[in-house]
Amino acid sequence: MDGLATAARPPAGTVYEAPSRIAGLTIERVRPPREESGRVLLFLHGGGYALGSARGYRGLAGALADAARMQAVIPDYPLAPENPYPRALRDVNDLYLQLINDGVDPQHLVVAGDSAGGGLTLALAMTLRDQGAPLPAGLGLICPWLDLASDTAGTRAAGRDPLVIPKMTAEWATPYTGQADPADPLISPARGVLAGLPPIVMHSAGRDPIAADADLLERRFAAAGGSGSLSHHRFPTLWHDFHLQIGFLRSADTAVASLGATLGDLADPRQPDHATPAAAVAPAAPPRLATQLAND
Repeated sequence: MDGLATAARPPAGTVYEAPSRIAGLTIERVRPPREESGRVLLFLHGGGYALGSARGYRGLAGALADAARMQAVIPDYPLAPENPYPRALRDVNDLYLQLINDGVDPQHLVVAGDSAGGGLTLALAMTLRDQGAPLPAGLGLICPWLDLASDTAGTRAAGRDPLVIPKMTAEWATPYTGQADPADPLISPARGVLAGLPPIVMHSAGRDPIAADADLLERRFAAAGGSGSLSHHRFPTLWHDFHLQIGFLRSADTAVASLGATLGDLADPRQPDHATPAAAVAPAAPPRLATQLAND
């Protein structure tokens, strides 16, 4: 997994600080050339909750952070099967709250992740909302894995992806869920309550069987009502997590630059406040839902 992820090329001039620890987790802090002071991207890496590392994801997170004009903080969260749910969610929740306690303004902070990290990103936002904690300015979901219940039930349909197949996702889901109910909304956040969340920007790939989770989230978001917004960008001819091919694939370069720029705008200190504590949210207005079709 690290071999695949480290092929991603960060911008020239990116600086990597020595690993450090926050809230008990080892983190990689990546400072891209266009970083603006006080702006933070918390990036949660993919790998089926069982693979991947902060070091391996420095390239993708660095490129995304550069487009967002932020520094990136990438944690090595605990992996399954040794650490099943809720360990990873609990630890990234503690990390987020520690960043806020250390002085990071949540209105200048976004959380993003790919694949399982995308699911963890949405579950984290739901947890923060339910705690009444300050929410991040926005969420970035890259080919997110949001419905593990369909994998444990064996109902996920096959796609045309050259790497990800339903048998694989089914094998990864069980070690993470452990003894918990896979339909728990903090394991399968596409099934959770969607009101009162920060703005969400989501990318999915047409060949990816996990793209069904992004479609499910969009349908449920549109049907649920409530505050907030979801922007879903589809890449119909591409595969799961193609963003990792930045520096090699033009579509990946374009997608990462677009996602980063949008997340950066959400956390722009020159714009009106975007993040609102969950306790202050009044889920009355219908959601703002935008869908964009992107071709490679």
